Amino acid sequence: MIGRPGCGKSIVYRILEEELRARGYEGEIKRIDDFPFLKHIFDTDVEYKRHRPAPGGGVKITDDTVWDELSKALNQEALKLQSPSRLLFIEFSRDDYRRVFKHFDSELIRNSLIIYIDCPWNVCWERNVRRAKLEKGLDAHLVSKEEMEITYKHDDHEELSKHIEAPVLVVRNDLDDFEKLGEELEKVADKIYKFG
Repeated sequence: MIGRPGCGKSIVYRILEEELRARGYEGEIKRIDDFPFLKHIFDTDVEYKRHRPAPGGGVKITDDTVWDELSKALNQEALKLQSPSRLLFIEFSRDDYRRVFKHFDSELIRNSLIIYIDCPWNVCWERNVRRAKLEKGLDAHLVSKEEMEITYKHDDHEELSKHIEAPVLVVRNDLDDFEKLGEELEKVADKIYKFG
C-alpha cells in the first residue's frame, strides 16, 4: 500500500483486513510499515547528520540515502515474514516509487498487488496534522510540512505500471466517507482473492 502520508493507508489496511476476514480468510494478516525503521534512524542519529528538526514539528530528511535504506529494510522484513499462510501488507510513502521497488526482490514484486491510495496533498496534510494529535502508537507521527511539500507533493505512481511487474490498483480516498471507501475496497478485496 502506497500513497502520501495522511492518504489513509492505515484505515485502508483496517477495512481490507475486516473485509478479508468477513470473506473467510483464515491465514495471518500482517502489516509492515517503514516508520519504525525510520524512527530507529532518527533515534540513533543524535548528531543530526541524516535528518534535522523541521519548523512546526516533525523532521526533514537531509541524507537522501535514508530512503534506500528504508526500502532495503522493508524488502528484508517482507522476505523474512513471507509465508503461504500469511498475507503481508507493506505500507510506505515516497515520491519515487520506482526507486523503492528497485530494492525489492523481483519474486516478491511479481507476487504482489500494489494499492495506491490517491488523495490530494492538502487533504493529506490536514489528516497528517490531525492524526499526530489524535492517534496513538505507530500512526501518531507527524510528517513535517517541509517534508510533505518537498518529498510528497508529487510522486510517480502513474508511471508504476510501465515499470513494475505487478498490478497497480488506485483507490480514491479524498473524502472522509468510510462507506464509499468501504465499497471501493470490496472491489480490492475481490482482486486480492482472485490474485491469491
